[in-house]
Amino acid sequence: MSQRMKRLKYQDFLDELTCGKAYGIFIDDTGSPGLVDLPPNYLPKRKSWVAVVVPPHQMNEILEQFPKALRKLQEATGATEFHFADISAGRKEFKKVDLEFRMQLFEFMAFIFSQYQFPIIVQTFDSETLAHMRAQLGDEMPVHIPHFDLTREEDTALLFLLIRLKWFMEKLPEYPRFKARIFIDEGHKKNGIAIKIPPFENVFEDGLVCFCQSSSILPIQLADFAAFALNRVQIIGGRDKRNSLDQRLLQILSQIAFNYVNIEQIIIPLEQEGPLITLDDTRPYGPCKSGA
Repeated sequence: MSQRMKRLKYQDFLDELTCGKAYGIFIDDTGSPGLVDLPPNYLPKRKSWVAVVVPPHQMNEILEQFPKALRKLQEATGATEFHFADISAGRKEFKKVDLEFRMQLFEFMAFIFSQYQFPIIVQTFDSETLAHMRAQLGDEMPVHIPHFDLTREEDTALLFLLIRLKWFMEKLPEYPRFKARIFIDEGHKKNGIAIKIPPFENVFEDGLVCFCQSSSILPIQLADFAAFALNRVQIIGGRDKRNSLDQRLLQILSQIAFNYVNIEQIIIPLEQEGPLITLDDTRPYGPCKSGA
């Protein structure tokens, strides 16, 4: 049953993370509505969910430093949050911010990820992979389970991501001593909703998955960056030709390539013409299909 997070006092969850009592896992989604020049296999309704895992010993520092970074961002741009799609496009609060400064924001966040080495776990579904899975599993794959409509790419990708996170947590040396608190950016469900998934209680505190605003659960903005980086690298890397801005972004974002623990990494020259990567890595029958 869904629960309003205000009843759960999610500030208590943040206090728990500050004290280093649990992993923090922060999740955001990505797609490309309205974008043009997409790779041929970037199918309609494609949806990726991206999780950033912050270990207990890093949580206090992240929760302490993030507000300071946001204050500096506001002083420089007027923006109160890091929204990297807006930063890249130069829209909303970033409309009058020059391109070089916006690129420096990407460099700043890429540096944070490379220094802290946050693991990033992803899962993607599109119409083709969902149809393939349903054909493979037949009647064994239900249409609905509590909280998830498995006829929708978005729901199916999120469920599979949570399963990958369960596998990831179970393989950690600290398991089962430490569990995780899960926070997902609002949109899929309204801010303040928490769903309980009993089969995940061994790895997620109270079996809960909480939907929140990134303005209140600040590290969700880490997931915003990781989701944008995944999406943009796959789109740029799938193009036949790349402009100088494409090359600049690829160079910046390549710093965090090895943070993505369930995607195959390939080292190639950025100047190489033609597609650099495929999109298959993050789909269910890509690499690491038996574990994260």
